[in-house]
Amino acid sequence: MRSTNYTGIIGAILVIAGGFCPMLRLPIIGNWNYWDLEVVLASIVYLFAALGLFASVSGKPGLLKFSGWAALIVIVFTLVAVHFKVNDSFSFIPFKKLAAYATRLVKYKWLGWSLLALGAILMIVAGRKKNIEEVPVVKN
Repeated sequence: MRSTNYTGIIGAILVIAGGFCPMLRLPIIGNWNYWDLEVVLASIVYLFAALGLFASVSGKPGLLKFSGWAALIVIVFTLVAVHFKVNDSFSFIPFKKLAAYATRLVKYKWLGWSLLALGAILMIVAGRKKNIEEVPVVKN
């Protein structure tokens, strides 16, 4: 196996591990990981991570690159959706300062998000095709 295969494997493992790390800290409830945020999106990201792991082991860089991009798109979509959901969750409170205070109580845990993004980026980088043309060597 080449080093790009190992990079793809590490990227897929980072995506899987990042999903189990805490992503949000809620005041009374505790930490939420990807499964607690949204089961369907977490399943899709893990499916792309497993597909990337398979592509990395079997040596298919195109499939690995696709898996990385697809996982990254779903991760960014989830981050944006969580941001809007957190900011909109306390809109039922009639007092704006109290609603803003309640919104500030929800904290993002960036370790999980960064592991997910780093793993997806590693899968994209490992899936690049090297288009280096061989230069003919002239022997004397």
